Amino acid sequence: MFKRKRSAKDFSEELQAHIELEAEELQREGLSEEEAHRQARLKFGSVRREQERFHMRGRWASLDHWLRDLKHALRSLVDSPGFTITAVVTLALGVGANSAVFSVMHAVLLRSLPVNDADRLVYLQTTHAPHGTGTVGAHDTFSYPVYAALRNQNGAMETVMAYVPLSASKVAVRIGTQPEEAEGDMVSGDFFSGLGVRLERGRGFTEDDEKDHAPFAVISDAYWTRRFARSPDVLGTTLYANGVGLTIVGVAARGFEGLEAGRSTDFWIPLQSRPELNAWGNPLDEGKVYITNPTWWCLRLIGRLRPAVTKAQALAQMQPVFQAAAYEGLGAPAAGENKPVLSLGDARGFPALGEQYGKPLRMLMGLVGLVLLIALTNVAMLLMARNTTRQREFSMKLALGAGRGDLLRQLLAESLLLVTAGGLLAWIFAIYATRALGAWAQIEASLAPDGAVLRFTVAVLAVAVVLFGAVPLRIAMSAGPSLAVKTSAAVSGADTGKTRMGRIVVVLQMTICVVLLVAAGLLIRTLRGLENTPLGFNTDGLAVFGVKPEIHSLEQGREFYRDLTVKLRQIPGVESVGLMMWRIGSWSSDNTEMRVNGKLPDVPNGGSRRVRINVVGPGFFGTLGVPLVEGRDFADSDTASSLHVGIINEEFARRFLPGQNPLGHVIETERRGFPLTIVGVVKDHKFRSIDEEPIPMAWYEYAQIPVIGRMDVELRVHGEPLAILPAARKVVQQMDPTLPLIQPMTQRAQYDLTISSQMLFARLAGFFGILAVALVAAGLYGTLAYRVSRRTAEIGIRMAMGARRGQVVWMILKDSLVLTAIGVAVGVPSAMLVGRALTSSLYGVTPLDGASYALAIGGVACVALAASAWPARRAANVEPLTALRTD
Repeated sequence: MFKRKRSAKDFSEELQAHIELEAEELQREGLSEEEAHRQARLKFGSVRREQERFHMRGRWASLDHWLRDLKHALRSLVDSPGFTITAVVTLALGVGANSAVFSVMHAVLLRSLPVNDADRLVYLQTTHAPHGTGTVGAHDTFSYPVYAALRNQNGAMETVMAYVPLSASKVAVRIGTQPEEAEGDMVSGDFFSGLGVRLERGRGFTEDDEKDHAPFAVISDAYWTRRFARSPDVLGTTLYANGVGLTIVGVAARGFEGLEAGRSTDFWIPLQSRPELNAWGNPLDEGKVYITNPTWWCLRLIGRLRPAVTKAQALAQMQPVFQAAAYEGLGAPAAGENKPVLSLGDARGFPALGEQYGKPLRMLMGLVGLVLLIALTNVAMLLMARNTTRQREFSMKLALGAGRGDLLRQLLAESLLLVTAGGLLAWIFAIYATRALGAWAQIEASLAPDGAVLRFTVAVLAVAVVLFGAVPLRIAMSAGPSLAVKTSAAVSGADTGKTRMGRIVVVLQMTICVVLLVAAGLLIRTLRGLENTPLGFNTDGLAVFGVKPEIHSLEQGREFYRDLTVKLRQIPGVESVGLMMWRIGSWSSDNTEMRVNGKLPDVPNGGSRRVRINVVGPGFFGTLGVPLVEGRDFADSDTASSLHVGIINEEFARRFLPGQNPLGHVIETERRGFPLTIVGVVKDHKFRSIDEEPIPMAWYEYAQIPVIGRMDVELRVHGEPLAILPAARKVVQQMDPTLPLIQPMTQRAQYDLTISSQMLFARLAGFFGILAVALVAAGLYGTLAYRVSRRTAEIGIRMAMGARRGQVVWMILKDSLVLTAIGVAVGVPSAMLVGRALTSSLYGVTPLDGASYALAIGGVACVALAASAWPARRAANVEPLTALRTD
């Protein structure tokens, strides 16, 4: 069955020997030595041809051996369904979880943009904006003058492209008469050509389109599919955004979803100058749109380096241009003001998402890597235990002539089949898990596994194939050919080396399990703390939605919102109505410094004078349920012709008016003015997110300032908040049939979005903890069950000599508990290190949170006892006479 292979060298020597023998025979017949060799070679034929035949026969023989090994491995695995299913599922969970997390990390942090020569693209960033300006992103937004100056510099950059959302969320659109909402960006004329994005249909934009603010639109492939069913007649269709008609001239290539972090852009239009299409959906600021307002830093920029130009060389050329343009329209820098500094970042992933998810994703990758380690060691232990019972089979093969290579090939064949099945299941698991991760994290951009994730998965599986093939080889070879003729009793002798290795692996798994459970406990307790954090008002019964009417004058806007408020109040079930310019719980806000009684207030210890402002409607605080400390809420009687009034929070009064009665003081923004008299002070409450700390805030009444645009509506209702939305939509569309409700949801759901990353990581950590517990339990159970089976004769002897069943049970449990104690002893210090690394992700919980450690230790102990119960019961039920008869 098995025989040693002839090598090519052996075969050549054999051929030469035949020729030499023939030549000697011919010499004895009287031929000369030279003629004898010539005749021998002629008689034998072509040596090279025979060598080639030998080579090919060897190849076919190797292939045939592999096929036979695969068939044998398949039969062997089918004959052991319990082992096969356990190993495949374990691999699928371990590898699939790793692939899913890596897929998200790759999309958010590592993936290059799906454009030509992505390695030459760079995001433009800055340390901070000049004083007196407003920004959207502290490090990644610029004014239009800065964009114009950098675009016109003809140096290290081939081009500098600009892009900016039409709204902080979605924008109201319609095609025909059907109102809906979509994601839209304004972009520079060379956006598609500069990025190198291919157009599926039609054309992109030109610099003339940007210069003329042409009413054109390019839609994404996903939007074309979803909204137009990939109709070839889509070109020429008019899409209305905020009431402005835009002709669709192109469809972007599949896979390109824009450059906005976590968003899937539906359409792009050239940079516009119309007030209806102002950047981020903002109302006009002193009659200016973003193009004419140098104080509004709202554009995001991306550039393409010229070939062979480094980022350092580009910065050296661009820095002076940038710093001069930064103050265009602002005057000279203030005394002591630090100038903004330009920097260039690689165009990989999404910078904003990287800031939010980067560090937690890397930590998650570490945690899920530990899960993979547990899974791999579990399968390796299963294989070792299984192959221990096959020692007689391996010994017989060795006795029949099989070599190390033959056994290794057989083990690799079994490993290959197991890993292939596990890998296919893991890939399916990764696809669905990635979708779940995207939904949990509220990331609309595609996170689907791609070629890089596939390569990562294949690399992990390749390591697994080699590991699972090589590790059991030692057991197979240790049998030796002599074992085939020995009795099984001789075989069953305990191998202390193998049991020691198994115990070490179990301790390692226990250690990892403690670390994962502590990390999961800390993150879950952080999430619970965030969910239970008081917001400062009651979100029960609150529904919120946005409205963006076509407003052509200030008075028209005021009248629209006044009528809307009155009509919404009349809906049965509506308790009260509030309006706000910046939706609370959306991360959005407008921040500025404010004068108090005509001057900037003195702040002790260099504290910030920054104030967060919002524009709201009458009865806003009553609708939210924010308690009034002093004074009153806004009322319908607060009009453009009445005294301009404002409301502040406690933090404002504490920081800028300490020890004074705030009512009656006059405040105004440093940049815009808009003086108002304080008529009320409200309790501090959460504004942008759940986890923010209180900062000074001031509220304006929308009817009293010359700024009006999109507003969000807050409805407090009796009963289920979302049930009121159909009636609210009917009211809005009675006023304007083309208006959709923008992002309707409950106010609680809006706040929950601000902790979506914490939710994601807590849920994932909890999932990994549970997965680790299950895998550790399976590994411990397998180890103990194997050891009990190997000690059956010993247990039988003990019981025959008087040992009671309870003592046998305790013997097995003690073994398990000792391993658990060692694992916990090593795991707790390791978990403390991990907890310290998680510090920045914790909220309201310390890295040494006792409850988390206690739950982790208790959980591991419970797992150990549960996994030990069945082997202990089995040991206790051993019949002494039966055990002693076991050969």
